[in-house]
Amino acid sequence: MTKDHKDNMTYQVFTLIDLLYAQGVSECVISPGSRSTPLAIGAEMHPGMKTHVHPDERSAAFFALGIAKYSSEPVALICTSGTAAANYTPAIAEAGLSHVPLVALTADRPHELRDVGAPQSISQEDMYRNYTKYYTELPIADGHLSSQNLLEAKVLQGAQYFFGANRGPIHINVPIREPLMPDLTRTDLFFRSRSEPPAQITGPVPSFTFKGSGIVFIGETIEDLEGLLPLMENKGLTVITDPRQHIRMKAATVTHHDLLFGSLSEEQKAWLDNEVDFIIRIGDPFTSKALNSFLSQTSIPQYLISEHQQLKTYPKTPERVFVGSIGHILRSMDFEGGSSTVKGWFAGVDAAIRDYIMTQMPDYKDEGRFMYEMLERLPEDRTLFVSSSMPIRDVERYDVGNRHKILANRGANGIDGVVSTALGMATKTPVTLIIGDIALYHDMNGLLISKLESIDINIIVFNNNGGGIFGFLPQKQEATHYERLFGTPISIDFSHAAAMYGFNYRLVEAAEAITEDDMSAAGRNIMEIRTDRDANVESHQQLRFKVQEMIQSYGT
Repeated sequence: MTKDHKDNMTYQVFTLIDLLYAQGVSECVISPGSRSTPLAIGAEMHPGMKTHVHPDERSAAFFALGIAKYSSEPVALICTSGTAAANYTPAIAEAGLSHVPLVALTADRPHELRDVGAPQSISQEDMYRNYTKYYTELPIADGHLSSQNLLEAKVLQGAQYFFGANRGPIHINVPIREPLMPDLTRTDLFFRSRSEPPAQITGPVPSFTFKGSGIVFIGETIEDLEGLLPLMENKGLTVITDPRQHIRMKAATVTHHDLLFGSLSEEQKAWLDNEVDFIIRIGDPFTSKALNSFLSQTSIPQYLISEHQQLKTYPKTPERVFVGSIGHILRSMDFEGGSSTVKGWFAGVDAAIRDYIMTQMPDYKDEGRFMYEMLERLPEDRTLFVSSSMPIRDVERYDVGNRHKILANRGANGIDGVVSTALGMATKTPVTLIIGDIALYHDMNGLLISKLESIDINIIVFNNNGGGIFGFLPQKQEATHYERLFGTPISIDFSHAAAMYGFNYRLVEAAEAITEDDMSAAGRNIMEIRTDRDANVESHQQLRFKVQEMIQSYGT
């Protein structure tokens, strides 16, 4: 019986790994454990599978997220049973909201050990149901003739979510009986070749004509929009791009929208309502709270073009939605009429904001000044990964060059797993991570993989000893409880973290001290910038008020 069990288990698990490889999974992040032994060995032995080993499941899942997010290919996760699987939840939630194809392979206790008090056993059935596109549980391995057909069917069903308009994470739960060691001689089970991704059929787009002047807001997209550059030159279309939209590196688009829309007078808003005939929103929602406030309040008709079937209608439900290839949809639309008046006004205001920042930044000493100097000195071939809260907002405000590929976790907009996600990306491209002290602390375990696998990355941490973004929110006015509940000073010197995980360390106290060499340094580096939270808020607001005054005096 033991031999039959070993044969059946080896066949099931090795075939599962081989089928996933055939459907596009070529990388796997493994967290060590006992129950997952055959899964881990199968992935490690597969000739086409690149494996990474990360002892912390939460960080491991975000590490896989970073690989998949950058490569746009599915990445597998393997863990043992119990709370190990539960630690995947934050990253799978982010993957679900960001349409990233993670494949969670969770080993589980067999059915006779569930709900009877057996150790390391929790309910794992469809445990990520709020965030995954597909779930299945494999039967206990046996020698039934239907085994191969079942495995092929389950993997094919799950693989429909690896690419295309409905892509996202999937979960395969694998109950495994002891003994757990597979037959290491069965490499003959790894024989499949890679399949072509399933054809993504875009249905016919009904003819649609936009008349007059329009604003096109382009958020983050998976699709490369370079083919739309001619459309962006249309005199009647004003194109505004989020920092995570890489087309801004190749086209003259409006990028200082946060300061711009946060500064409009009521008269200017009324003028836009009168002059703009339609708004087209493409891709994910923008980061800017000011822009989203404008979109939620304006009476201008809005239309959404989504590359995903799961629609993101925030901040306002559009009048009409188009789903599919963005390029295919836009090329099927006609644009008639429209003048250059609105486009010229936005271009002029955007240039004025950019010029003001470039000329006035030497007068500032806050985190914004540091961000400005770093962006100016960052080599163009380095990808910039920015944490949520203040870093993404400062990049949005102070990036005047638009020379870099910028990425962030903005599905759930959280600070969880930022370090690990950036390190996953760093396996594919040179990465500079800009992060706050709370976010770095939150995922400090993630630094371990850089040491284990010698992954180079530059990490720049703004250490203002707490949650700096709360200083911009109403909570700041509640002085009695603010510091304990929201400021949350953690008083960490990150030189110790750098030493623990084998990073070079440098403390920078003045923006003028940042050099091109700092921003292009090879190896694993942590640069710590210590700032004052209250002074930073005051300086940021001072710039905002000056820009607001300038914008409101700009003629329409």
